[in-house]
Amino acid sequence: MKTILMSDDLKKSSKLSITSLRNALYNDFRSWLHEVTGFVDLTNQVDMSCAKYEHTDVLLCHDDELEGRRIAYIFYLVPPDWGVNDGGTLDLFCIDEHGQPDQITKSLLPQRNSLVFFEVTPISFHQVSEVLSLSKTRLSISGWFHGDIIDRPAPYQEPHPKSLKPCTLEDEALVDWVNPMYLDTSVVKDIRARFKDESEIQLQEFLLENKYEEIVEALYDEKIEWKYQGPANKRHFEQADTESAPSVIQQLTKLLQSEPMFKLLRTMTGLEMADVPLTDDDNDDDSEEDDENAVDKETSAKRGDSSKRGPCCHGCIRRWTHGCYTLVHDTDPEGEEFALDVMLYVGGEGWKTDYGGYTTYLTSGEDEELLTVHPQENSLALVYRDKETVRFVKHVNHSALTDEGTANRDSKLFDFSFVYFE
Repeated sequence: MKTILMSDDLKKSSKLSITSLRNALYNDFRSWLHEVTGFVDLTNQVDMSCAKYEHTDVLLCHDDELEGRRIAYIFYLVPPDWGVNDGGTLDLFCIDEHGQPDQITKSLLPQRNSLVFFEVTPISFHQVSEVLSLSKTRLSISGWFHGDIIDRPAPYQEPHPKSLKPCTLEDEALVDWVNPMYLDTSVVKDIRARFKDESEIQLQEFLLENKYEEIVEALYDEKIEWKYQGPANKRHFEQADTESAPSVIQQLTKLLQSEPMFKLLRTMTGLEMADVPLTDDDNDDDSEEDDENAVDKETSAKRGDSSKRGPCCHGCIRRWTHGCYTLVHDTDPEGEEFALDVMLYVGGEGWKTDYGGYTTYLTSGEDEELLTVHPQENSLALVYRDKETVRFVKHVNHSALTDEGTANRDSKLFDFSFVYFE
C-alpha cells in the first residue's frame, strides 16, 4: 500500500539550511505569531518534519487535534510551475450543524517559498487533495506550534444505523439467486471449517450468472438516485436510494435482508444468525465439529445488551469512483460490537489493487494490517470482526480513470455492503 513519505523530526538535523529555518521558526516567527494571533500561551515546543507527496498521494480530511497543538504551519518547497492541474491543494472545510466537515470552502494551491498557518481547533477540518502530476513532487516542511492544553468539547457521536430484523421469504428464493455450489451441503461444510479457522472467506461467482448480469445492467440505470455520504472525516462514497432502483436490485436487497440469507450465513459461518440452519442436512447443532464453530456463550455474554436484540442487519448499495473512501474514526457507533461484514461486489471489470477501493481491517490503535479484502466481480466476502477490529476502504485514486491500456475498463465499482448481528 502506497503511503506518503515523512521525515523524522527535523529538530535532530544538523544541516545548516535546516537549522537556520528551524531557528527562524522557533524564535522570530513564533514571536510574530504571538503578536498576530494573540496566543500568549505558545510554548517552546515546535514540531517540524518534511512530507513528500507524489502521484496519487493524498491526505484525507482531518482536524490535526492532538494534545497541546495550537497552530499548524506548512512551508512549501514545490517547483515554481506548480499548477491547478497538479493537484495537492490544501482544502479547508466549513462545518455542519454537528460540527462535522461539510463543504470545501477554500482551496489553497501550493506556491514555492510560501508559508500557510492556521489555528488547530475541533473544527479545523482540512485535507491535501490528491497529487495528479506524474513528474512533480509536492515537498513541504510542516508542523505545529504548541501551547497550553485547553478544554475541547466531546466529539460528535453518530447515531447507530437502524438495523432490521430478517424479512420473510421462502428458503427456495436462494435457489433463484445463488450459485448452487454454495447451497451444496459438502461445500458449505468446507466453507464453515475455513471460516472457523480464519474468520473470513471470499466466495467467487456467488450469484447465478444471469442474475449477476441483470444486477450489473440495473446498477447503471440512470433513474437510480445516488447521494454522497459524509462527513468527509469519516467517509465519502455514493449510496443508492433503493426505492429509485430497478425492481431486480430491490429484490436482491430484500434477499440479503431475508430469513433464508440469515440461515445461509449461519450455515456457512456457525454464527447464531438464525434459530435453525438452512436445511436439516446442514444442521450445525448435530456434530461436535460444527458446535465449535458457533460463538460460545461466554463470548456472547461479553457483547452486552446489543446481543439481546437477536439477529438483525443493516446495509446499503455503494458506488465507488475516483475520490471515494472511508476512514477509521474513534466515534464509530459499531466500535463496541461483534459483527459479520458481508460485501457483495458488482462491476469493476479490470479493477486493479493500485486504484484503491479495497477494504483493510486493523486492530484498533495499531497500524499492522490484519486482513485486506480486494474487490472481485460477483464475489461475496464474509469477515467476522470483534470490538477491537476497525476497517476502512482505501481512497480510490486518479489511476482508476487514467490508467493506460484499460480504455474498456469500468471506472466504477459497486458493492452491496451489509453488517449482520447475532
